[in-house]
Amino acid sequence: MYTEEIRREKKAFLTVGGNASKSGMIDILFDMHPKYLLIDEIEHLKPDYQTTLLSLMETGILTQTMHKRIRQAHLKTSVFATSNGTKKLSEPLLSRFRVMYLNEYEFSQFYEIAVKKLLAEGLDNKSAHEIAISVWEQLPNPNIRNCVQIGRLVKNEPDIEMAIADEIHNFKEYGVP
Repeated sequence: MYTEEIRREKKAFLTVGGNASKSGMIDILFDMHPKYLLIDEIEHLKPDYQTTLLSLMETGILTQTMHKRIRQAHLKTSVFATSNGTKKLSEPLLSRFRVMYLNEYEFSQFYEIAVKKLLAEGLDNKSAHEIAISVWEQLPNPNIRNCVQIGRLVKNEPDIEMAIADEIHNFKEYGVP
């Protein structure tokens, strides 16, 4: 939606930590000189890529040495990132961010988002509502992904009950939802 507009205007670049390659990210920074670098799931960014970010955030200088050639750029790029945890990030890199923790959903927020996602997945209204409520009430760590996964599996009401039971069983047996 907005991603294409952002890229077209060359104001920002969005990448996913687990899919980012160092050379790809560096090339984008050299070519686009984006004002904003947005990284989703930064905890999956490899340590040497984190070092590149640290240098950029600390000095504003991006340097790449390849085959006895050096290229360098001074950038005014602000880095924004999301993460499901910070344990895999280096302390120096983490210290460059303003860390904000978000509260878990309250039921009303969870319910509204889950139902919208399930309706967008093509489920009928009754099934969407039942899945959202069942996931919230019955799973130890309910999240929207559980709702979407179940929604993609079910065909009718008995399937919903079976899918919820499977999720509970998986959590009990393997410790993960």
